[in-house]
Amino acid sequence: MKKLFSVILCLAMTLCTFTACSAADDEAWKSNTGSIDLNTMKVSGSGISVSGSTIAITKGGDFEVTGTLSDGMIYVNSEEKVKLRLSDASITNSSGPAIYFDNAEKAFVTITEGTENSLTDSKDYAYDDADGALFSNDDLEIKGGGSLTITGNYKHGIAGDDDVSIENGTISISSYEHGIKANDRLSVTGGGITAVSETGKPMKAGTELVIDGGVLNLTSKQSEGIESKGTLTINGGNINITSADDGVNTGNENAADASAQSDKVFDGQQSPEMNGQQPQFDGQQPPEMNGQQPQFDGQQPPEMNGQQPQFDGQQPPEMNGQQPQFDGQQPPEMNGQQSQFDGQQPQGTFDPNRMHGGMPHGGNFGGGPGMIDDETAAAHAITINGGKIYINAGGDGIDSNGSLTINGGEVTVDGPTNAGNGALDAEGGLLINGGTVTAASAAGMNQLPSNTDGQPILSINLSSSQVGGTEISIRETSTGSEIMKYSPSKNYQNILYTSDKIKSGSEYTVCTNGEQQETFTASAGVNTIGNAGSGMFGGRGFGGGRGGRFTNGNVDTEITVFVNGARINFPTAPVTRNDTTLVGFRAILEALGATVTWDDASQTATAEKDGTVVAMTIGSATAVVNGENVEMLAAPELINDSTLIPVRFISENLGMTVDWNEELKQISIH
Repeated sequence: MKKLFSVILCLAMTLCTFTACSAADDEAWKSNTGSIDLNTMKVSGSGISVSGSTIAITKGGDFEVTGTLSDGMIYVNSEEKVKLRLSDASITNSSGPAIYFDNAEKAFVTITEGTENSLTDSKDYAYDDADGALFSNDDLEIKGGGSLTITGNYKHGIAGDDDVSIENGTISISSYEHGIKANDRLSVTGGGITAVSETGKPMKAGTELVIDGGVLNLTSKQSEGIESKGTLTINGGNINITSADDGVNTGNENAADASAQSDKVFDGQQSPEMNGQQPQFDGQQPPEMNGQQPQFDGQQPPEMNGQQPQFDGQQPPEMNGQQPQFDGQQPPEMNGQQSQFDGQQPQGTFDPNRMHGGMPHGGNFGGGPGMIDDETAAAHAITINGGKIYINAGGDGIDSNGSLTINGGEVTVDGPTNAGNGALDAEGGLLINGGTVTAASAAGMNQLPSNTDGQPILSINLSSSQVGGTEISIRETSTGSEIMKYSPSKNYQNILYTSDKIKSGSEYTVCTNGEQQETFTASAGVNTIGNAGSGMFGGRGFGGGRGGRFTNGNVDTEITVFVNGARINFPTAPVTRNDTTLVGFRAILEALGATVTWDDASQTATAEKDGTVVAMTIGSATAVVNGENVEMLAAPELINDSTLIPVRFISENLGMTVDWNEELKQISIH
């Protein structure tokens, strides 16, 4: 027994000694401390040398960097861990990165508290592997209490072939392509990051992106704000995103990435913006750009003030590879043929009434899983558990090519003015289980959550597009207390709102600029209020369902109407009477900026603008303009519970000019 005990004790001591030695060996690099004086190019420490304007580090160590290097770099090639402590250091390189971790067990950059530091790379590199002003082939960790300014003239500001983690520090990045790029995991736990990207994303991850905290101000001039090819999780932080395309995105590789691989010229100045449009292509089939087809000069008109472009063919263009959806059970025939599917049954949970996020209901997509399998939905999931997030997006506000789940936090989206995009978009289903969400966007491609219980979720459809800055509010009807008040920065027609302040069973009133628009009683899950393009008032002559409950409007596919370039949607299709086009009363008058009133007893609609008052009565071809009778070519009509009036007559009497395009069947009012 004693002999056995002695053997066990000996083995235990050997194991402890081995573990202690391993731990000691792992920390041995810390004992090699040194310094780098960029002013004098003098260095100290083991495994560090100077060759011309390059400081080379070949052994693990902890090195303090000070001074200014106007044309050179720090190059690391070691099998051990290496830490660089930037202490009022400035490095500019005319032929590559400023700091190049070619090899290291792990790379550390510490921004010394109270110091200001800068890194600038060149427009062209003499190195095939590196692609960022601060580049690492291995895991990179950045932290510290100082400030670091990075200019990425070649491609990226900070780039890592493996993981990149940022713990704290004040970091400002301007980059040609991505601000911070990690081929694997990108994580931010604190600090302050300001990143402005010319062609790419301020933050991009290959497998996973996690934000736990920090203050992030991210701007993309031509692309998405934050993107992960895998999953994206936000647990906290104060995040502000301004993007030309989607604000937050997963599972998407857009054209900016491919174009960055080609030759380019970038002089550090802002590249010319293209009126917010993607570049044009002269081939027959353009490449896909974030799932949307680009616009062409001759094939279809350009975007018009945030409205969906019109097409003159019989078959609408593909959207994300899917045929457009209709709110009926059976889509209408297209060119005499029913919509065809590839014959395959999607794997995973599938709702036949939902494709690409949901079945539209007069401009809103229903919830539920999309046409992707469960594994794909999880692989590209976006999950928001906390934080304060503001997004101003030219494309989708939040676009998940997997699932999108919001469990908490405060999310505000000033979304797209283009009706072909939505404030929230998820291929694998959308759930809002908690938190506060305020999302403003055009009406058209809005996706609704699939929640059937829990806190009420409101989708508020306005009768016409509201000018940016127009305040929308929700008040508790019985007390008048204000639950929500918001003034979107851009034009909008739909507001998605939810918070724990909205109680199921309580009655609420929607107002715009203080004027009452709609009253409704909230219920658990999704509540759809009003009808985009039809009026929110219910009742005769204004369209829309009584009490604001949603009813679908049928938009005419033959005659389209534009006011100052913005398309107007009508609940009832325009009709032609006596060579005169009649259109929905309220939608057109509000678009013209007129004050609108309706007298139900006399069936009279009255419009007032700039001192001109026009009154028209259903069934009468005589209008009253500033007290005088004026004959019209056609009388207003009541069709499908909506009042239709002569569009040219009312427009011209209110000081507008009206043009008709016979080929496009298009009315343009200016």
